[in-house]
Amino acid sequence: MALNEMQEQLCSTSTWDFSNLNALFINCTLKKSPGVSNTQGLIDISTEIMRRQGVTVDEVRAVDHDIATGVWPDMTEHGWAVDEWPTIHERVMAADILVVCTPIWLGEKSSVCNRVIERLYGNSSILNEAGQYAYYGRVGGCLV
Repeated sequence: MALNEMQEQLCSTSTWDFSNLNALFINCTLKKSPGVSNTQGLIDISTEIMRRQGVTVDEVRAVDHDIATGVWPDMTEHGWAVDEWPTIHERVMAADILVVCTPIWLGEKSSVCNRVIERLYGNSSILNEAGQYAYYGRVGGCLV
């Protein structure tokens, strides 16, 4: 991935060490793989910058997965035959940085993004070993 001149300069002059961080990008495009996704174009630039700074990057294209509708951690316990969210959520929990990425359609985030946010919310009551919310101490961002 080619970065522009300013991005190249910022990457090459950074003195920060981010090599202990992991980032997960969830692409909420409406287009299944391998369809061209403008949202993926934004992700490609951002992940390249992160990789050059030592961050380990993982990506999920949500529409390629059978993510059940609902706000429980595993919707198969609530009538759905299939729910791939629990596996994706394991990847969310393995990340220090979560970036939810969405196109804009008629001024709104995609329906896929709504589903991902609902599912993140469904896991928001989980606590860590210290009794804090499981998302505590993590960084979230978005690309639109």
